[in-house]
Amino acid sequence: MPILNRDDAAEVDQHISRIFAASESGRGGAVRRLFVEIMDFEPDYGHVSLADAPSSASLPGSAERVAALDGVRVFYAALDTRRVRRAEAVAAANSLARAMGDDMLIVFANGGASELHFIHPVFGGARPVLRRMVVERDMPRRTAVQQISNIYWERERRRDARRALRSAFDVEPVTRSFFIEYKSVFDFAMERVEGFGAGEDEAKSVFVQTLLNRLMFVYFLSRKGWLRFGSDRDYLNALWTDWQSQKGAGRTFHAERLRLLFFGGLNNQYSADATDEAAARALIGEVPFLNGGLFEETGLDRRAFVPDEAVKRVLESLFERFNFTATESTPFDIEVAVDPEMLGKVFEELVTGRHDSGAYYTPRGVVSFMCREGLKSFLRRRVPGVDEDALARLVDERDATALSLTDAPAVLVALDEAAVVDPACGSGAYLLGMMQELVALRETLFSGNVRQDAPSVYDLKLHVIERNLYGADADRFAVNIAMLRLWLSLMVDYEGDKPEPLPNLDFKIA
Repeated sequence: MPILNRDDAAEVDQHISRIFAASESGRGGAVRRLFVEIMDFEPDYGHVSLADAPSSASLPGSAERVAALDGVRVFYAALDTRRVRRAEAVAAANSLARAMGDDMLIVFANGGASELHFIHPVFGGARPVLRRMVVERDMPRRTAVQQISNIYWERERRRDARRALRSAFDVEPVTRSFFIEYKSVFDFAMERVEGFGAGEDEAKSVFVQTLLNRLMFVYFLSRKGWLRFGSDRDYLNALWTDWQSQKGAGRTFHAERLRLLFFGGLNNQYSADATDEAAARALIGEVPFLNGGLFEETGLDRRAFVPDEAVKRVLESLFERFNFTATESTPFDIEVAVDPEMLGKVFEELVTGRHDSGAYYTPRGVVSFMCREGLKSFLRRRVPGVDEDALARLVDERDATALSLTDAPAVLVALDEAAVVDPACGSGAYLLGMMQELVALRETLFSGNVRQDAPSVYDLKLHVIERNLYGADADRFAVNIAMLRLWLSLMVDYEGDKPEPLPNLDFKIA
């Protein structure tokens, strides 16, 4: 049965619900039905051994073959880990490519099957590039469903499944569409927010941008399950629905619910106690204390009046239409979703004065390249006795095998002592890029040549943020965006049910 409506792709959405509802043993078959019955692939059967994958990768013994078309094979693999990490995805992709060829799509379920990751590995360089779509149980998934349905539509148009995959897993159309819609929402809010006089457009712009950033941050957190209203993980939508059933004349969602959430919950170290009180819990649900300057009340907050229609537009036009992820993509692992990098992009475009001063957003590919080149130069100076080719392989390819058992600890010490300073950090592109590089290098060294247990990714990120990174910018709003992105990147790797308070970055980034 083909997909009848490209805009809602209801058939794909229904089959994804069936995948989540299937038993562990029947989930591969449910994935097969999605691709055969809806996407017009041919059925495929059997298993491919993953035994030759590195022992450090937490993979099952085999992947299930589920479908094939035009030389492209679809596999299913169930993991025991909470996250579908790049390490497992790359190990599985390399193993499957050796056995079956490198044109593939792998559908991973995480431990507990709360997430499905549709991953299209692209081979050709030193490291495969992963392009992924993530679908979460009981969370909005419109963008992912539409993009998955695009595999079918692009195959119908191009008659080539390989090209259809490349097109469907291209994040740029999603990025462009989000920016257009964000700009529309921003302008809509600017027209309706009150409390600012003539000639105060810049102050109003800062307030509206801050409000949108706060709402996006809350939405990112709800994806982690840390904000709940009742039993609903779709926190903001649940809060809005409850407000609609109880609001009175002259009251607004922003004044009655969001201000309490921002300033009485997320920025209140006693919020855990506050939300134990029935009255507060009835209004904002379960809210953790986060720390951080994003939720500090300002004079603009006390002046502004935000009508419900402005907030409704944000919820409907952004959060219901697009997939969000708190994980920042890298040039080698790209999720087809709205990630925190978008906060930097929209800031550079929408906050006045940045372009006039020559400030532009740097693409992540350029950031990654410059960070790697800087690290290679730094390591050549700090560990001069280590072979330069071995250092280049470590930095560029994440390959530590050419380092000796004495060289690797010396490199780790040098990385630990690195001071990374961006004196014009803007919204944090280079700080995030360097954090990603330093964490990945430390992971590589710990998993290969350093004979001690590797810290968690959360602990690695926290260590790098607190020890290695420094930034400054003349624009305070830019600094807030940079801190926000670092916090999000840190929190996405926290494994607990309730997040730790965010580190105070005021003395690191100013």
